[in-house]
Amino acid sequence: MLARSLHCYVCHIAKGFVMIGKFPRFTLVALIALSSPLAIVHPTAAASAHQADGLSYILFSEGTNDTSMSGSMDDLEHARTLRDGREAMLFARVDNVSYVVRDSATLRRAHDIFEPQRQLGARQGALGARQGALGARQGALGAEQGRLGARMASASSRQSRDLSRQQSELGRRQNELGREQAALGARQAELGREQVRLGREAQARFRVLLADAIRSGIARRVN
Repeated sequence: MLARSLHCYVCHIAKGFVMIGKFPRFTLVALIALSSPLAIVHPTAAASAHQADGLSYILFSEGTNDTSMSGSMDDLEHARTLRDGREAMLFARVDNVSYVVRDSATLRRAHDIFEPQRQLGARQGALGARQGALGARQGALGAEQGRLGARMASASSRQSRDLSRQQSELGRRQNELGREQAALGARQAELGREQVRLGREAQARFRVLLADAIRSGIARRVN
């Protein structure tokens, strides 16, 4: 059963099937496809601080199904009911009081706040794709090593020497790929630390923006 809270996880939701993987110390930015069975949730902000001090938000992009958010599925479902079509809109819940912002200037500022994290998230995704491709190559080599090992069990002495040379070459290639994978992992860790830093900065700026919107009346209370 899908937990109602989304923070600290990367979730792939498709036709009711949920795969959840840990992504520690981040809240989430969700790319929510309202008309698609697949919802992809990406982390962007520092730990679950929004949740801990009673702040949740959902920021809808105009004309798309992209949604930046830190909150629960209940928040998302409620925000969707308040959105008019595919309009740009910010839903925020502060200490159980809900607000909606439709002011274009405020929404642009909100998107600008989270843009560095979006860009870094794209870089993390591209790096993850490279890691996945590299892992597939490692898997293929491993399968080939397994096949050679099976042949060696019944090979003649001459065949065994030839198969051993092939195994050595495959082992060398595996080591090379392992070094590449380690380098990509180190880079991914660097980007993760940068994501945490950007998240903390964005969190502080977003709080100021939301407080100003509430104080000025731009944020309209909806409950």
